[in-house]
Amino acid sequence: MKKVLFVVMVLALTGTAVFAGGRSENAATATATKYYVAHQGAYIGEATVTVNANHEVVAASFAEYLGLADWAVDAGDGAVVRVPDPLANRGHSDPAIRGYMFYIYNEVGENGEYMWAQYSPGANGFSRPSRHWQRDFEGMMSNPIRAKAYADAVKNDTLVSVTIDGLNVTVGPTASETVRYGGVMNKALPESTYMPIRSSSLGYRHNHARNVEFFRNNPMADYAAATQQRREDLELVADPSIDANTNVDVYEGAGNEWMVADVRTGATWSDFPHYSIEMQEAYKLAVARMALGLVD
Repeated sequence: MKKVLFVVMVLALTGTAVFAGGRSENAATATATKYYVAHQGAYIGEATVTVNANHEVVAASFAEYLGLADWAVDAGDGAVVRVPDPLANRGHSDPAIRGYMFYIYNEVGENGEYMWAQYSPGANGFSRPSRHWQRDFEGMMSNPIRAKAYADAVKNDTLVSVTIDGLNVTVGPTASETVRYGGVMNKALPESTYMPIRSSSLGYRHNHARNVEFFRNNPMADYAAATQQRREDLELVADPSIDANTNVDVYEGAGNEWMVADVRTGATWSDFPHYSIEMQEAYKLAVARMALGLVD
């Protein structure tokens, strides 16, 4: 009997939101964020979902932050950027190096191909990696701790281009000073000029808004199987909260639409279904947090 009473007390203290019997008046919510490598590895993503006690989606969003090539001052051979990273160079004595990861635009092989790869401090200077395929930017960002640090650095504007002489690090412009696409790192922001509306495409931001709306109503859809098309005529209304820089009249209204509400963007097969899957993973984490009583 004592054990039963103890369990009841624990549930009362930690799980009220879960065991409310589906009562809509229970206002408890739980939120979770999923970090990931996006858009074929070039960018870093962040999906956040909030659920209520009935496991309904109260809020959902995803951001896709531009990668190094979109803001580095010089994207030529030997260009270097610095990214805050809680796992990098933790024991270094120089505060300009400790807690940062450095990436260099480095030639791969003999075919003139380049990638952003880890650039590491040594006893007398920095050295380029010898195992490019293991130490590229996308591979490092597959660690969610690093992906979160990158996302936070975007928001805090602490991504910088640097020049290095030996072990001396000279900080240059921040990403916000050099980024293309309207000067913003998050492609979903209304001020961004990334992939604007065209006659045959909603572009990125209107697709983004419709993708989030569709997910909120269908959090457990089989997005990995979203390969079926349908025809749909769309009439866009100008909305500066979605896109501040584009004339919606450019769009001609008829497109091949996927289940995830992605009208022809030029990257339909992978991008928006991928974002939906990442929001779905965040949704599952939020439901788990609710079940554990980890409410907001």
